[in-house]
Amino acid sequence: MADRVARLKYSHSDPLFRFSGLRPVSVSNRESIDALLRGEVDVSFVPVTYASRHRDELVVIPKFAIYSDGPVLSARLFRGSGSGYAAVSDTSVNAMALRKLMGIEFEFVDDPVAALDRYGGVLVIGDEALRLVDAGTPHIVDVGELWKLRVGRPLVYAVMAARRDADPTFVDNVVRALDASLNRFQSSPRELVGEVAHRIDVSERLILEYYSAMHYRVDERVMAGLEEELRIFGLPPL
Repeated sequence: MADRVARLKYSHSDPLFRFSGLRPVSVSNRESIDALLRGEVDVSFVPVTYASRHRDELVVIPKFAIYSDGPVLSARLFRGSGSGYAAVSDTSVNAMALRKLMGIEFEFVDDPVAALDRYGGVLVIGDEALRLVDAGTPHIVDVGELWKLRVGRPLVYAVMAARRDADPTFVDNVVRALDASLNRFQSSPRELVGEVAHRIDVSERLILEYYSAMHYRVDERVMAGLEEELRIFGLPPL
């Protein structure tokens, strides 16, 4: 039976959860906020776009987030052979970032790989993006890299959030479990790197590079970057 915690289903979340002892529900970006609001879980990682729009219904836990501070690898606008732009349907933060920085609009698709034949650029995120990177698929821009060049701050993809009526002791226990998992991963990353590379069928070298690009612990600089990000997005602060 799962604990009342949700993790995002992509590999970026594995360092937080693999050694935590928690039994999280695995959800998509779009499912994460619904699981929290419906009371199916008490704690979830939620894309900042959804967290902002539902800020009165949740509490952000300023301990962990999922963010990059430069190239991210798992969010790229890949070059296609058609015209116009498409994005995988589960993205919100990365699509918003490219709208604001590049002035482009997207059609949303469920099969981003097939969309490469129809569109000039396809925004792909998560494990599918890592597989395309590993295969050497050309890209137009890496979202994290562009954000760092233009904005000069980290790009926060998801924040840790709790229901307002969640038991504070439960939330504290989740924070400690995530901290322990992250410490274990950082002290000896090879085990998880090998697992993830095998699971999503990419090279260990790429996963090592990827986890070097992903960041999780939050400080004042990250919170200031999140505030600027939401301002650029035209969304309410958290």
